[in-house]
Amino acid sequence: MNKMMRLRFAAVALVILLAGTAGIWAVLSAAPADESQTEDAKSYQSAYALVLQEKWDEAAKALDAFLAKYPKSGWADDARFWRCHVLEEQSRFEEAFRCYQEFLKTYPASEWADDARTDLIGLGRRLARTGKPEYRAVIKSLGGSDEEDVTMAALYALKDMGDENAAETLIGLYDPKSPLRLRERIVSVLEDSENPKARKKLVEIARSDPSSDIRCRAIGALESSLTPENVKFLKDLVAGDPSVEIREAALSALADAENPDLAYLKQIAVGSKEEDLVRTAIQGLGEAEAPAAAAALQQILRESADTDVRSAALSALAERKIAITVAALRDLALTDRDEDIRRTAVMLIGERKTPEALEMVKSLLASAKDLEVRKAALFVLAEEGGVNGRDTILAVALNGPDPELAKEAVSALAESAKTGRIGLLLDVYRRSKVVEARQAAVEAIAEHDEDRPAPVATLVQILRQEKDSETKETIIEALGETGSDEAVPVLLETAQNDPDLRVRTEAVSALGQIKTPKARQALLQILKRKDGPEAK
Repeated sequence: MNKMMRLRFAAVALVILLAGTAGIWAVLSAAPADESQTEDAKSYQSAYALVLQEKWDEAAKALDAFLAKYPKSGWADDARFWRCHVLEEQSRFEEAFRCYQEFLKTYPASEWADDARTDLIGLGRRLARTGKPEYRAVIKSLGGSDEEDVTMAALYALKDMGDENAAETLIGLYDPKSPLRLRERIVSVLEDSENPKARKKLVEIARSDPSSDIRCRAIGALESSLTPENVKFLKDLVAGDPSVEIREAALSALADAENPDLAYLKQIAVGSKEEDLVRTAIQGLGEAEAPAAAAALQQILRESADTDVRSAALSALAERKIAITVAALRDLALTDRDEDIRRTAVMLIGERKTPEALEMVKSLLASAKDLEVRKAALFVLAEEGGVNGRDTILAVALNGPDPELAKEAVSALAESAKTGRIGLLLDVYRRSKVVEARQAAVEAIAEHDEDRPAPVATLVQILRQEKDSETKETIIEALGETGSDEAVPVLLETAQNDPDLRVRTEAVSALGQIKTPKARQALLQILKRKDGPEAK
Protein backbone atom coordinates (compact mmCIF):
# COMPACT_ATOMS: atom_id res chain seq x y z
CA MET A 1 0.00 0.00 0.00
CA ASN A 2 1.42 3.42 -0.93
CA LYS A 3 2.11 6.23 1.51
CA MET A 4 -0.79 8.39 0.31
CA MET A 5 -3.28 5.58 0.95
CA ARG A 6 -1.89 5.02 4.44
CA LEU A 7 -2.25 8.72 5.26
CA ARG A 8 -5.80 8.73 3.99
CA PHE A 9 -6.63 5.73 6.15
CA ALA A 10 -5.20 7.45 9.22
CA ALA A 11 -7.24 10.57 8.48
CA VAL A 12 -10.51 8.67 8.49
CA ALA A 13 -9.73 6.64 11.61
CA LEU A 14 -12.12 8.67 13.81
CA VAL A 15 -14.92 8.34 11.28
CA ILE A 16 -14.22 4.63 11.19
CA LEU A 17 -14.41 4.47 14.98
CA LEU A 18 -17.88 5.99 14.98
CA ALA A 19 -19.14 3.93 12.08
CA GLY A 20 -17.96 0.66 13.57
CA THR A 21 -16.13 -0.49 10.42
CA ALA A 22 -12.57 0.11 11.50
CA GLY A 23 -11.59 -3.49 10.91
CA ILE A 24 -11.90 -3.18 7.17
CA TRP A 25 -9.56 -0.24 6.86
CA ALA A 26 -7.06 -1.54 9.35
CA VAL A 27 -6.49 -4.77 7.48
CA LEU A 28 -6.18 -3.13 4.08
CA SER A 29 -2.60 -2.34 5.01
CA ALA A 30 -1.84 -6.04 5.61
CA ALA A 31 -1.12 -7.52 2.19
CA PRO A 32 -1.02 -11.32 2.01
CA ALA A 33 2.25 -13.13 2.36
CA ASP A 34 4.20 -13.90 -0.77
CA GLU A 35 3.32 -17.42 -1.87
CA SER A 36 3.99 -16.91 -5.54
CA GLN A 37 5.11 -20.49 -5.87
CA THR A 38 1.47 -21.64 -5.88
CA GLU A 39 -1.08 -20.85 -8.58
CA ASP A 40 -3.89 -20.18 -6.10
CA ALA A 41 -1.70 -17.65 -4.24
CA LYS A 42 -0.92 -15.84 -7.50
CA SER A 43 -4.60 -15.74 -8.42
CA TYR A 44 -5.61 -14.46 -4.98
CA GLN A 45 -2.94 -11.76 -4.91
CA SER A 46 -4.04 -10.55 -8.33
CA ALA A 47 -7.64 -10.20 -7.13
CA TYR A 48 -6.53 -8.63 -3.84
CA ALA A 49 -4.52 -6.01 -5.74
CA LEU A 50 -7.75 -4.89 -7.44
CA VAL A 51 -9.35 -4.47 -4.00
CA LEU A 52 -6.44 -2.26 -2.88
CA GLN A 53 -6.83 -0.22 -6.08
CA GLU A 54 -10.57 0.16 -5.31
CA LYS A 55 -11.53 -1.26 -8.70
CA TRP A 56 -14.64 -2.79 -7.23
CA ASP A 57 -16.27 -4.26 -10.35
CA GLU A 58 -13.03 -5.83 -11.54
CA ALA A 59 -12.25 -7.07 -8.04
CA ALA A 60 -15.68 -8.72 -7.79
CA LYS A 61 -15.12 -10.65 -11.02
CA ALA A 62 -11.60 -11.65 -10.03
CA LEU A 63 -12.64 -12.86 -6.58
CA ASP A 64 -15.57 -14.82 -8.01
CA ALA A 65 -13.26 -16.46 -10.53
CA PHE A 66 -10.77 -17.35 -7.80
CA LEU A 67 -13.43 -18.91 -5.57
CA ALA A 68 -14.86 -20.91 -8.45
CA LYS A 69 -11.45 -22.31 -9.38
CA TYR A 70 -9.94 -22.75 -5.90
CA PRO A 71 -12.83 -23.35 -3.46
CA LYS A 72 -10.60 -25.28 -1.04
CA SER A 73 -7.56 -22.99 -1.20
CA GLY A 74 -5.97 -21.71 1.97
CA TRP A 75 -6.84 -18.24 0.64
CA ALA A 76 -10.57 -19.03 0.24
CA ASP A 77 -11.64 -17.35 3.48
CA ASP A 78 -9.60 -14.24 2.60
CA ALA A 79 -11.23 -14.09 -0.82
CA ARG A 80 -14.74 -14.54 0.57
CA PHE A 81 -14.16 -11.83 3.17
CA TRP A 82 -13.02 -9.34 0.54
CA ARG A 83 -15.92 -10.32 -1.70
CA CYS A 84 -18.26 -9.20 1.07
CA HIS A 85 -16.29 -5.98 1.43
CA VAL A 86 -16.58 -5.29 -2.29
CA LEU A 87 -20.38 -5.65 -2.07
CA GLU A 88 -20.34 -3.09 0.74
CA GLU A 89 -18.23 -0.69 -1.33
CA GLN A 90 -20.67 -1.10 -4.21
CA SER A 91 -23.44 0.08 -1.83
CA ARG A 92 -25.13 -3.32 -2.06
CA PHE A 93 -25.61 -3.27 1.68
CA GLU A 94 -28.19 -6.01 2.17
CA GLU A 95 -26.20 -8.38 -0.05
CA ALA A 96 -23.06 -7.50 1.88
CA PHE A 97 -24.86 -8.14 5.18
CA ARG A 98 -25.93 -11.62 4.03
CA CYS A 99 -22.45 -12.22 2.68
CA TYR A 100 -20.84 -11.50 6.07
CA GLN A 101 -23.44 -13.69 7.79
CA GLU A 102 -22.58 -16.61 5.50
CA PHE A 103 -18.87 -15.96 5.96
CA LEU A 104 -19.19 -16.22 9.74
CA LYS A 105 -21.13 -19.48 9.43
CA THR A 106 -18.60 -20.98 7.02
CA TYR A 107 -15.37 -19.67 8.58
CA PRO A 108 -16.03 -19.10 12.31
CA ALA A 109 -12.34 -19.63 13.11
CA SER A 110 -10.95 -17.46 10.31
CA GLU A 111 -8.56 -14.64 11.17
CA TRP A 112 -11.10 -12.42 9.38
CA ALA A 113 -14.01 -13.48 11.63
CA ASP A 114 -13.67 -10.49 13.98
CA ASP A 115 -13.48 -8.10 11.04
CA ALA A 116 -16.52 -9.68 9.42
CA ARG A 117 -18.45 -9.47 12.70
CA THR A 118 -17.53 -5.81 13.15
CA ASP A 119 -18.59 -4.95 9.60
CA LEU A 120 -21.78 -6.95 9.99
CA ILE A 121 -22.64 -4.91 13.08
CA GLY A 122 -21.94 -1.65 11.25
CA LEU A 123 -24.05 -2.66 8.28
CA GLY A 124 -26.88 -3.83 10.50
CA ARG A 125 -27.02 -0.51 12.27
CA ARG A 126 -26.93 1.33 8.98
CA LEU A 127 -29.77 -0.75 7.58
CA ALA A 128 -31.77 -0.40 10.81
CA ARG A 129 -31.49 3.39 10.56
CA THR A 130 -33.03 3.23 7.06
CA GLY A 131 -36.24 1.72 8.41
CA LYS A 132 -35.31 -1.97 8.53
CA PRO A 133 -35.32 -2.82 12.25
CA GLU A 134 -35.07 -6.56 11.58
CA TYR A 135 -31.34 -6.11 11.07
CA ARG A 136 -30.87 -4.84 14.62
CA ALA A 137 -32.35 -8.12 15.87
CA VAL A 138 -29.71 -10.01 13.95
CA ILE A 139 -27.00 -7.85 15.50
CA LYS A 140 -28.26 -8.61 18.99
CA SER A 141 -28.13 -12.33 18.23
CA LEU A 142 -24.35 -12.04 17.79
CA GLY A 143 -24.03 -11.55 21.52
CA GLY A 144 -21.72 -8.53 21.49
CA SER A 145 -22.49 -5.40 23.49
CA ASP A 146 -22.36 -1.92 22.03
CA GLU A 147 -19.55 -1.07 24.45
CA GLU A 148 -17.52 -4.06 23.30
CA ASP A 149 -18.06 -3.16 19.64
CA VAL A 150 -16.81 0.38 20.25
CA THR A 151 -13.78 -1.00 22.11
CA MET A 152 -12.99 -3.32 19.22
CA ALA A 153 -13.25 -0.44 16.77
CA ALA A 154 -10.93 1.62 18.94
CA LEU A 155 -8.36 -1.18 18.87
CA TYR A 156 -8.49 -1.28 15.10
CA ALA A 157 -8.09 2.48 14.90
CA LEU A 158 -5.13 2.52 17.31
CA LYS A 159 -3.34 -0.13 15.32
CA ASP A 160 -4.07 1.57 12.01
CA MET A 161 -2.89 4.98 13.17
CA GLY A 162 0.39 3.61 14.54
CA ASP A 163 -0.09 5.39 17.88
CA GLU A 164 3.21 5.16 19.77
CA ASN A 165 1.29 4.94 23.03
CA ALA A 166 -1.11 2.25 21.79
CA ALA A 167 0.84 -0.60 23.35
CA GLU A 168 0.81 0.93 26.82
CA THR A 169 -2.88 1.74 26.46
CA LEU A 170 -3.63 -1.86 25.57
CA ILE A 171 -1.46 -3.23 28.38
CA GLY A 172 -3.72 -1.46 30.83
CA LEU A 173 -6.82 -2.57 28.95
CA TYR A 174 -5.98 -6.29 28.98
CA ASP A 175 -7.98 -8.33 31.48
CA PRO A 176 -8.01 -12.16 31.44
CA LYS A 177 -11.74 -11.95 32.22
CA SER A 178 -12.50 -9.83 29.16
CA PRO A 179 -14.36 -11.40 26.18
CA LEU A 180 -12.24 -13.78 24.13
CA ARG A 181 -12.28 -11.81 20.89
CA LEU A 182 -11.27 -8.63 22.71
CA ARG A 183 -8.25 -10.38 24.23
CA GLU A 184 -7.39 -11.83 20.81
CA ARG A 185 -7.40 -8.34 19.29
CA ILE A 186 -5.25 -6.93 22.08
CA VAL A 187 -2.66 -9.66 21.50
CA SER A 188 -2.73 -9.02 17.73
CA VAL A 189 -1.85 -5.37 18.33
CA LEU A 190 0.77 -6.10 20.98
CA GLU A 191 2.56 -8.62 18.78
CA ASP A 192 3.25 -5.90 16.20
CA SER A 193 4.72 -3.56 18.79
CA GLU A 194 8.42 -3.08 19.47
CA ASN A 195 7.66 -1.63 22.88
CA PRO A 196 9.56 -3.62 25.58
CA LYS A 197 6.54 -3.36 27.86
CA ALA A 198 4.44 -5.02 25.15
CA ARG A 199 6.91 -7.90 25.00
CA LYS A 200 6.72 -8.28 28.78
CA LYS A 201 2.92 -8.28 28.64
CA LEU A 202 2.96 -10.97 25.99
CA VAL A 203 5.01 -13.19 28.31
CA GLU A 204 2.42 -12.67 31.02
CA ILE A 205 -0.41 -13.52 28.61
CA ALA A 206 1.49 -16.55 27.32
CA ARG A 207 1.92 -17.80 30.87
CA SER A 208 -1.57 -17.36 32.24
CA ASP A 209 -4.35 -16.44 29.80
CA PRO A 210 -7.34 -18.80 30.23
CA SER A 211 -7.41 -19.56 26.48
CA SER A 212 -4.76 -21.91 25.08
CA ASP A 213 -5.26 -20.35 21.64
CA ILE A 214 -4.40 -16.89 22.96
CA ARG A 215 -1.44 -18.29 24.89
CA CYS A 216 -0.14 -19.89 21.69
CA ARG A 217 -0.52 -16.64 19.78
CA ALA A 218 1.33 -14.71 22.46
CA ILE A 219 4.08 -17.35 22.47
CA GLY A 220 4.43 -17.07 18.69
CA ALA A 221 4.80 -13.30 18.99
CA LEU A 222 7.88 -13.73 21.17
CA GLU A 223 10.03 -15.37 18.50
CA SER A 224 10.99 -12.05 16.90
CA SER A 225 12.63 -10.75 20.08
CA LEU A 226 14.02 -13.61 22.10
CA THR A 227 15.85 -12.20 25.09
CA PRO A 228 17.69 -14.67 27.36
CA GLU A 229 14.80 -14.36 29.80
CA ASN A 230 12.25 -15.18 27.09
CA VAL A 231 14.30 -18.14 25.88
CA LYS A 232 14.35 -19.54 29.42
CA PHE A 233 10.61 -18.94 29.72
CA LEU A 234 9.89 -20.83 26.49
CA LYS A 235 12.21 -23.70 27.39
CA ASP A 236 10.45 -24.01 30.73
CA LEU A 237 7.15 -24.27 28.89
CA VAL A 238 8.55 -26.99 26.61
CA ALA A 239 9.82 -28.90 29.62
CA GLY A 240 6.87 -28.65 31.93
CA ASP A 241 3.65 -27.10 30.64
CA PRO A 242 0.78 -29.58 30.99
CA SER A 243 -0.65 -28.64 27.57
CA VAL A 244 0.83 -30.40 24.53
CA GLU A 245 -0.35 -27.51 22.39
CA ILE A 246 1.55 -24.99 24.52
CA ARG A 247 4.70 -27.10 24.58
CA GLU A 248 4.68 -27.36 20.81
CA ALA A 249 4.00 -23.62 20.37
CA ALA A 250 6.91 -22.76 22.67
CA LEU A 251 9.29 -25.05 20.80
CA SER A 252 8.11 -23.64 17.47
CA ALA A 253 8.92 -20.13 18.69
CA LEU A 254 12.41 -21.27 19.71
CA ALA A 255 12.93 -23.12 16.42
CA ASP A 256 11.75 -20.19 14.29
CA ALA A 257 14.01 -17.65 15.98
CA GLU A 258 16.60 -15.87 13.86
CA ASN A 259 19.45 -17.71 15.61
CA PRO A 260 17.94 -20.82 17.16
CA ASP A 261 19.75 -22.89 19.77
CA LEU A 262 20.75 -25.80 17.52
CA ALA A 263 22.12 -27.94 20.35
CA TYR A 264 18.82 -27.59 22.18
CA LEU A 265 16.80 -28.54 19.09
CA LYS A 266 19.01 -31.57 18.55
CA GLN A 267 18.54 -32.57 22.17
CA ILE A 268 14.75 -32.45 21.77
CA ALA A 269 14.92 -34.35 18.46
CA VAL A 270 16.82 -37.29 19.90
CA GLY A 271 15.61 -37.22 23.51
CA SER A 272 11.92 -36.34 23.51
CA LYS A 273 9.25 -39.02 23.55
CA GLU A 274 6.65 -36.66 22.10
CA GLU A 275 6.27 -37.06 18.35
CA ASP A 276 5.05 -33.49 17.78
CA LEU A 277 8.01 -31.99 19.61
CA VAL A 278 10.48 -34.19 17.73
CA ARG A 279 8.96 -33.17 14.41
CA THR A 280 9.05 -29.48 15.35
CA ALA A 281 12.69 -29.69 16.47
CA ILE A 282 13.79 -31.42 13.29
CA GLN A 283 11.84 -28.95 11.18
CA GLY A 284 13.63 -26.13 12.99
CA LEU A 285 16.99 -27.73 12.25
CA GLY A 286 15.99 -28.14 8.63
CA GLU A 287 15.09 -24.47 8.28
CA ALA A 288 18.12 -23.11 10.13
CA GLU A 289 20.74 -21.70 7.77
CA ALA A 290 23.81 -22.49 9.86
CA PRO A 291 25.97 -25.39 8.57
CA ALA A 292 25.86 -26.83 12.09
CA ALA A 293 22.14 -27.53 11.58
CA ALA A 294 22.88 -29.80 8.62
CA ALA A 295 25.59 -31.52 10.62
CA ALA A 296 23.13 -32.11 13.47
CA LEU A 297 20.59 -33.63 11.07
CA GLN A 298 23.24 -35.91 9.58
CA GLN A 299 24.25 -37.05 13.05
CA ILE A 300 20.60 -37.77 13.93
CA LEU A 301 20.26 -39.76 10.71
CA ARG A 302 23.35 -41.82 11.56
CA GLU A 303 22.79 -42.38 15.25
CA SER A 304 19.10 -42.28 16.16
CA ALA A 305 17.46 -45.60 16.95
CA ASP A 306 14.00 -44.31 16.01
CA THR A 307 13.07 -44.84 12.36
CA ASP A 308 10.52 -42.02 12.35
CA VAL A 309 13.09 -39.58 13.72
CA ARG A 310 15.65 -40.66 11.15
CA SER A 311 13.08 -40.39 8.35
CA ALA A 312 12.18 -36.84 9.42
CA ALA A 313 15.87 -35.90 9.58
CA LEU A 314 16.44 -37.34 6.13
CA SER A 315 13.54 -35.37 4.67
CA ALA A 316 14.83 -32.18 6.30
CA LEU A 317 18.28 -32.78 4.84
CA ALA A 318 16.82 -33.42 1.41
CA GLU A 319 15.02 -30.07 1.55
CA ARG A 320 18.41 -28.39 1.90
CA LYS A 321 19.67 -30.28 -1.20
CA ILE A 322 23.25 -29.16 -0.71
CA ALA A 323 23.35 -31.08 2.58
CA ILE A 324 22.79 -34.46 0.96
CA THR A 325 23.59 -35.50 -2.59
CA VAL A 326 21.71 -37.81 -4.92
CA ALA A 327 24.58 -40.29 -4.62
CA ALA A 328 24.25 -40.27 -0.82
CA LEU A 329 20.50 -40.88 -1.14
CA ARG A 330 21.23 -43.82 -3.46
CA ASP A 331 23.58 -45.33 -0.88
CA LEU A 332 20.84 -45.04 1.74
CA ALA A 333 18.34 -46.67 -0.60
CA LEU A 334 20.66 -49.62 -1.12
CA THR A 335 22.25 -50.13 2.28
CA ASP A 336 20.39 -48.43 5.15
CA ARG A 337 19.29 -50.68 8.00
CA ASP A 338 15.68 -49.34 8.01
CA GLU A 339 13.26 -50.27 5.26
CA ASP A 340 11.35 -47.00 5.67
CA ILE A 341 14.55 -45.01 5.22
CA ARG A 342 15.41 -46.98 2.09
CA ARG A 343 11.98 -46.24 0.61
CA THR A 344 12.11 -42.60 1.66
CA ALA A 345 15.51 -42.19 0.03
CA VAL A 346 14.10 -43.42 -3.29
CA MET A 347 11.20 -40.98 -3.10
CA LEU A 348 13.55 -38.10 -2.27
CA ILE A 349 15.76 -38.92 -5.25
CA GLY A 350 12.67 -38.67 -7.44
CA GLU A 351 11.75 -35.30 -6.00
CA ARG A 352 14.96 -33.85 -7.46
CA LYS A 353 13.36 -34.35 -10.92
CA THR A 354 16.68 -34.09 -12.75
CA PRO A 355 17.67 -36.49 -15.56
CA GLU A 356 20.48 -37.77 -13.32
CA ALA A 357 18.03 -38.48 -10.50
CA LEU A 358 15.56 -40.33 -12.71
CA GLU A 359 18.32 -42.46 -14.22
CA MET A 360 19.40 -43.35 -10.70
CA VAL A 361 15.83 -44.40 -9.88
CA LYS A 362 15.83 -46.66 -12.95
CA SER A 363 19.10 -48.14 -11.77
CA LEU A 364 17.56 -48.88 -8.36
CA LEU A 365 14.58 -50.51 -10.03
CA ALA A 366 16.91 -52.79 -11.95
CA SER A 367 19.50 -53.62 -9.30
CA ALA A 368 18.14 -53.18 -5.77
CA LYS A 369 17.72 -56.41 -3.81
CA ASP A 370 15.00 -54.96 -1.61
CA LEU A 371 11.57 -55.45 -3.22
CA GLU A 372 10.13 -52.45 -1.36
CA VAL A 373 12.85 -50.22 -2.79
CA ARG A 374 12.03 -51.43 -6.28
CA LYS A 375 8.33 -50.79 -5.68
CA ALA A 376 9.13 -47.26 -4.54
CA ALA A 377 11.19 -46.77 -7.69
CA LEU A 378 8.20 -47.82 -9.81
CA PHE A 379 5.97 -45.20 -8.30
CA VAL A 380 8.63 -42.50 -8.55
CA LEU A 381 8.93 -43.23 -12.27
CA ALA A 382 5.16 -43.18 -12.59
CA GLU A 383 5.01 -39.78 -10.89
CA GLU A 384 8.08 -38.07 -12.31
CA GLY A 385 9.40 -40.11 -15.23
CA GLY A 386 7.07 -39.05 -18.05
CA VAL A 387 6.75 -41.23 -21.14
CA ASN A 388 10.22 -42.68 -20.69
CA GLY A 389 9.41 -43.71 -17.14
CA ARG A 390 6.12 -45.25 -18.24
CA ASP A 391 7.89 -47.38 -20.83
CA THR A 392 10.22 -48.68 -18.13
CA ILE A 393 7.26 -49.57 -15.90
CA LEU A 394 5.45 -51.25 -18.80
CA ALA A 395 8.47 -53.46 -19.43
CA VAL A 396 8.32 -54.64 -15.80
CA ALA A 397 4.58 -55.31 -16.08
CA LEU A 398 5.09 -57.36 -19.24
CA ASN A 399 8.23 -59.29 -18.39
CA GLY A 400 9.06 -58.76 -14.72
CA PRO A 401 10.65 -61.83 -13.21
CA ASP A 402 9.07 -61.06 -9.82
CA PRO A 403 5.26 -61.51 -9.90
CA GLU A 404 4.66 -59.07 -7.03
CA LEU A 405 6.78 -56.38 -8.67
CA ALA A 406 4.98 -56.92 -11.99
CA LYS A 407 1.67 -56.49 -10.18
CA GLU A 408 2.89 -53.25 -8.58
CA ALA A 409 4.00 -52.07 -12.03
CA VAL A 410 0.41 -52.41 -13.24
CA SER A 411 -0.81 -50.30 -10.32
CA ALA A 412 1.83 -47.66 -11.09
CA LEU A 413 0.76 -47.60 -14.74
CA ALA A 414 -2.89 -47.19 -13.80
CA GLU A 415 -2.07 -44.24 -11.53
CA SER A 416 0.27 -42.52 -13.95
CA ALA A 417 -1.78 -42.73 -17.15
CA LYS A 418 -3.53 -39.42 -17.76
CA THR A 419 -5.04 -40.57 -21.04
CA GLY A 420 -5.37 -43.94 -22.73
CA ARG A 421 -5.54 -45.74 -19.40
CA ILE A 422 -7.84 -48.56 -20.57
CA GLY A 423 -5.83 -49.18 -23.73
CA LEU A 424 -2.59 -49.36 -21.75
CA LEU A 425 -4.06 -51.84 -19.27
CA LEU A 426 -5.54 -53.95 -22.06
CA ASP A 427 -2.09 -54.10 -23.60
CA VAL A 428 -0.70 -55.46 -20.33
CA TYR A 429 -3.56 -57.95 -20.05
CA ARG A 430 -3.01 -59.30 -23.54
CA ARG A 431 0.79 -59.33 -23.59
CA SER A 432 2.04 -59.92 -20.06
CA LYS A 433 3.69 -63.24 -19.26
CA VAL A 434 2.89 -62.82 -15.57
CA VAL A 435 -0.52 -64.07 -14.40
CA GLU A 436 -0.53 -61.70 -11.40
CA ALA A 437 0.08 -58.74 -13.70
CA ARG A 438 -2.76 -59.78 -16.00
CA GLN A 439 -5.13 -60.09 -13.05
CA ALA A 440 -4.02 -56.72 -11.72
CA ALA A 441 -4.71 -55.20 -15.14
CA VAL A 442 -8.26 -56.57 -15.05
CA GLU A 443 -8.81 -55.17 -11.56
CA ALA A 444 -7.47 -51.77 -12.63
CA ILE A 445 -9.75 -51.76 -15.67
CA ALA A 446 -12.70 -52.55 -13.44
CA GLU A 447 -11.99 -49.77 -10.96
CA HIS A 448 -14.18 -46.78 -11.59
CA ASP A 449 -15.58 -43.65 -10.06
CA GLU A 450 -18.33 -41.18 -10.86
CA ASP A 451 -16.28 -39.55 -13.60
CA ARG A 452 -15.10 -42.81 -15.17
CA PRO A 453 -17.82 -45.48 -15.55
CA ALA A 454 -16.75 -49.10 -15.42
CA PRO A 455 -15.99 -50.36 -18.97
CA VAL A 456 -18.51 -53.23 -18.97
CA ALA A 457 -18.08 -53.97 -22.67
CA THR A 458 -14.33 -54.29 -22.23
CA LEU A 459 -14.73 -56.69 -19.30
CA VAL A 460 -17.26 -58.77 -21.26
CA GLN A 461 -14.83 -59.02 -24.16
CA ILE A 462 -12.01 -60.11 -21.85
CA LEU A 463 -14.17 -62.73 -20.13
CA ARG A 464 -15.16 -64.33 -23.43
CA GLN A 465 -11.48 -64.71 -24.38
CA GLU A 466 -9.93 -65.66 -21.02
CA LYS A 467 -8.81 -69.26 -20.35
CA ASP A 468 -7.35 -68.99 -16.85
CA SER A 469 -10.00 -69.78 -14.22
CA GLU A 470 -8.58 -67.53 -11.52
CA THR A 471 -8.46 -64.57 -13.87
CA LYS A 472 -12.02 -65.34 -14.97
CA GLU A 473 -13.15 -65.10 -11.36
CA THR A 474 -11.53 -61.68 -11.09
CA ILE A 475 -13.35 -60.47 -14.21
CA ILE A 476 -16.69 -61.91 -13.08
CA GLU A 477 -16.41 -60.23 -9.70
CA ALA A 478 -15.73 -56.92 -11.42
CA LEU A 479 -18.77 -57.39 -13.69
CA GLY A 480 -20.99 -58.05 -10.68
CA GLU A 481 -19.79 -54.84 -9.05
CA THR A 482 -20.85 -52.80 -12.09
CA GLY A 483 -24.55 -53.53 -11.40
CA SER A 484 -25.11 -53.30 -15.15
CA ASP A 485 -27.61 -55.31 -17.23
CA GLU A 486 -25.01 -55.26 -19.98
CA ALA A 487 -23.11 -57.89 -18.02
CA VAL A 488 -26.07 -60.28 -17.57
CA PRO A 489 -25.86 -62.28 -20.87
CA VAL A 490 -22.18 -63.21 -20.49
CA LEU A 491 -22.64 -64.04 -16.81
CA LEU A 492 -25.62 -66.28 -17.64
CA GLU A 493 -23.65 -68.02 -20.37
CA THR A 494 -20.71 -68.53 -18.00
CA ALA A 495 -22.92 -69.80 -15.18
CA GLN A 496 -24.46 -72.37 -17.49
CA ASN A 497 -21.51 -73.52 -19.57
CA ASP A 498 -18.11 -72.90 -18.01
CA PRO A 499 -16.29 -76.17 -17.26
CA ASP A 500 -14.98 -74.89 -13.89
CA LEU A 501 -17.44 -75.16 -10.97
CA ARG A 502 -15.85 -72.23 -9.09
CA VAL A 503 -16.16 -70.00 -12.13
CA ARG A 504 -19.82 -70.97 -12.61
CA THR A 505 -20.55 -70.33 -8.95
CA GLU A 506 -18.85 -66.92 -9.11
CA ALA A 507 -20.99 -66.03 -12.14
CA VAL A 508 -24.16 -66.90 -10.21
CA SER A 509 -22.99 -64.73 -7.30
CA ALA A 510 -22.29 -61.85 -9.69
CA LEU A 511 -25.82 -62.07 -11.10
CA GLY A 512 -27.15 -61.94 -7.56
CA GLN A 513 -25.07 -58.82 -6.92
CA ILE A 514 -26.52 -56.99 -9.93
CA LYS A 515 -30.08 -57.30 -8.52
CA THR A 516 -31.93 -55.98 -11.57
CA PRO A 517 -35.07 -57.68 -13.01
CA LYS A 518 -32.96 -58.94 -15.93
CA ALA A 519 -30.43 -60.48 -13.52
CA ARG A 520 -33.19 -62.11 -11.45
CA GLN A 521 -34.68 -63.59 -14.63
CA ALA A 522 -31.28 -65.05 -15.50
CA LEU A 523 -31.05 -66.65 -12.06
CA LEU A 524 -34.51 -68.21 -12.52
CA GLN A 525 -33.40 -69.55 -15.89
CA ILE A 526 -30.38 -71.20 -14.25
CA LEU A 527 -32.58 -72.79 -11.60
CA LYS A 528 -34.93 -74.26 -14.21
CA ARG A 529 -32.12 -75.98 -16.06
CA LYS A 530 -31.42 -79.49 -14.99
CA ASP A 531 -27.86 -79.15 -16.17
CA GLY A 532 -27.24 -75.92 -14.25
CA PRO A 533 -24.01 -75.25 -12.39
CA GLU A 534 -24.99 -77.46 -9.46
CA ALA A 535 -25.47 -80.51 -11.73
CA LYS A 536 -22.17 -80.32 -13.56
